[in-house]
Amino acid sequence: MKAIVFDTFGGTEVLHETEIDIPQPGPGQVRVRVRAVGVNPVDGKIRSGVMEAIFPTTLPAVPGGEIAGVVDAVGEGVDRLKVGDEVLGWSDTGSYAQYALASATV
Repeated sequence: MKAIVFDTFGGTEVLHETEIDIPQPGPGQVRVRVRAVGVNPVDGKIRSGVMEAIFPTTLPAVPGGEIAGVVDAVGEGVDRLKVGDEVLGWSDTGSYAQYALASATV
């Protein structure tokens, strides 16, 4: 799948498109086919490295926390959401990608 990632800390110049594996949902997670993402000031702060003490980041990283889209796979133990449900929430894996994982807490 296509995703925007950063391999080093810095400004917007460190962002680039690449191919990564489609994530598989674990227990309590859903996979979301991303339709829209939120772009927040904290995303830039995490990308720059100034938030490392609060939000440690393993590189390479997919930025973004907010997602909206359609559930396309569910992990074990998820019973309140199903494939085809439209959702809005927080990504566990970064949202600047075609697919993202999210914890299925309602």
